[in-house]
Amino acid sequence: MFDRRKIQINQSRVILITISIMITVSVSFTLQAQLDDPTRPPGYPLTLPGGKKSLKEISYTLSSVYISASRRTAVITNKSVELGGYVGNAKVIAILPSSVKLKRRGKIFSVRLLSQVVKKTPAR
Repeated sequence: MFDRRKIQINQSRVILITISIMITVSVSFTLQAQLDDPTRPPGYPLTLPGGKKSLKEISYTLSSVYISASRRTAVITNKSVELGGYVGNAKVIAILPSSVKLKRRGKIFSVRLLSQVVKKTPAR
Protein backbone atom coordinates (compact mmCIF):
# COMPACT_ATOMS: atom_id res chain seq x y z
CA MET A 1 0.00 0.00 0.00
CA PHE A 2 2.46 2.64 1.18
CA ASP A 3 5.80 3.00 -0.36
CA ARG A 4 8.45 2.75 2.40
CA ARG A 5 10.83 4.95 0.44
CA LYS A 6 8.32 7.83 0.31
CA ILE A 7 7.67 7.54 4.05
CA GLN A 8 11.41 7.64 4.80
CA ILE A 9 11.87 10.69 2.54
CA ASN A 10 8.98 12.50 4.25
CA GLN A 11 10.39 11.66 7.70
CA SER A 12 13.81 12.97 6.63
CA ARG A 13 12.21 16.21 5.40
CA VAL A 14 10.36 16.68 8.69
CA ILE A 15 13.55 16.09 10.68
CA LEU A 16 15.51 18.49 8.43
CA ILE A 17 12.85 21.21 8.75
CA THR A 18 12.73 20.76 12.54
CA ILE A 19 16.52 21.06 12.84
CA SER A 20 16.50 24.15 10.59
CA ILE A 21 13.89 25.85 12.77
CA MET A 22 15.80 25.01 15.96
CA ILE A 23 19.04 26.44 14.53
CA THR A 24 17.29 29.61 13.34
CA VAL A 25 15.67 30.20 16.74
CA SER A 26 18.88 29.60 18.69
CA VAL A 27 20.87 31.92 16.40
CA SER A 28 18.28 34.69 16.74
CA PHE A 29 18.38 34.43 20.57
CA THR A 30 22.18 34.53 20.52
CA LEU A 31 22.19 37.62 18.30
CA GLN A 32 19.60 39.32 20.50
CA ALA A 33 21.74 38.75 23.60
CA GLN A 34 24.73 40.36 21.90
CA LEU A 35 22.95 43.47 20.64
CA ASP A 36 23.38 46.61 22.70
CA ASP A 37 20.24 48.56 23.60
CA PRO A 38 20.58 52.05 22.05
CA THR A 39 18.19 53.48 24.67
CA ARG A 40 20.28 52.21 27.61
CA PRO A 41 21.79 55.13 29.58
CA PRO A 42 25.60 55.31 29.57
CA GLY A 43 27.14 53.34 32.42
CA TYR A 44 23.93 51.40 33.14
CA PRO A 45 24.70 47.67 33.57
CA LEU A 46 23.88 45.38 30.68
CA THR A 47 21.32 42.71 31.61
CA LEU A 48 21.52 39.34 29.89
CA PRO A 49 18.51 37.05 29.28
CA GLY A 50 17.22 35.66 32.55
CA GLY A 51 18.11 38.84 34.44
CA LYS A 52 21.80 37.97 34.80
CA LYS A 53 24.37 40.70 34.35
CA SER A 54 27.58 40.21 32.46
CA LEU A 55 30.60 39.84 34.74
CA LYS A 56 32.33 42.83 33.17
CA GLU A 57 29.47 45.19 33.92
CA ILE A 58 28.37 44.25 37.45
CA SER A 59 28.15 47.44 39.45
CA TYR A 60 27.01 48.08 42.99
CA THR A 61 25.19 51.19 44.20
CA LEU A 62 24.97 51.95 47.92
CA SER A 63 21.88 54.04 48.60
CA SER A 64 21.50 53.83 52.38
CA VAL A 65 23.08 52.51 55.57
CA TYR A 66 21.39 51.74 58.90
CA ILE A 67 23.56 51.16 61.95
CA SER A 68 22.18 50.43 65.41
CA ALA A 69 23.57 48.78 68.52
CA SER A 70 22.04 45.43 67.53
CA ARG A 71 22.40 45.32 63.73
CA ARG A 72 23.88 46.83 60.59
CA THR A 73 21.98 46.96 57.32
CA ALA A 74 22.72 48.50 53.93
CA VAL A 75 20.71 48.92 50.75
CA ILE A 76 22.97 47.94 47.86
CA THR A 77 21.63 47.93 44.32
CA ASN A 78 18.05 48.10 45.64
CA LYS A 79 18.53 45.08 47.93
CA SER A 80 18.56 45.25 51.72
CA VAL A 81 21.55 43.31 53.05
CA GLU A 82 22.87 42.67 56.55
CA LEU A 83 26.48 42.17 57.58
CA GLY A 84 27.63 38.79 56.25
CA GLY A 85 24.92 38.72 53.58
CA TYR A 86 25.39 38.59 49.82
CA VAL A 87 24.63 40.95 46.96
CA GLY A 88 24.93 38.81 43.87
CA ASN A 89 28.18 36.92 44.39
CA ALA A 90 29.78 39.58 46.64
CA LYS A 91 29.78 39.12 50.43
CA VAL A 92 29.21 42.11 52.74
CA ILE A 93 32.18 42.10 55.12
CA ALA A 94 31.81 45.57 56.71
CA ILE A 95 29.09 48.21 56.97
CA LEU A 96 30.42 51.66 57.82
CA PRO A 97 28.51 54.99 58.16
CA SER A 98 29.26 56.11 54.58
CA SER A 99 30.47 52.97 52.80
CA VAL A 100 30.25 49.19 52.63
CA LYS A 101 33.11 46.76 52.06
CA LEU A 102 32.40 43.80 49.78
CA LYS A 103 34.45 40.72 48.94
CA ARG A 104 34.13 39.04 45.56
CA ARG A 105 36.48 36.43 44.12
CA GLY A 106 39.00 37.07 46.89
CA LYS A 107 39.16 40.81 46.22
CA ILE A 108 37.92 43.40 48.73
CA PHE A 109 36.45 46.67 47.48
CA SER A 110 34.35 49.51 48.90
CA VAL A 111 31.11 51.04 47.70
CA ARG A 112 30.42 54.58 48.90
CA LEU A 113 27.06 56.27 49.49
CA LEU A 114 25.75 58.26 46.56
CA SER A 115 25.44 61.43 48.63
CA GLN A 116 27.80 62.33 51.42
CA VAL A 117 24.97 63.43 53.74
CA VAL A 118 25.21 61.22 56.81
CA LYS A 119 22.38 61.59 59.29
CA LYS A 120 23.23 60.87 62.89
CA THR A 121 20.51 60.20 65.40
CA PRO A 122 21.08 61.22 69.02
CA ALA A 123 21.92 58.40 71.39
CA ARG A 124 19.05 57.40 73.66
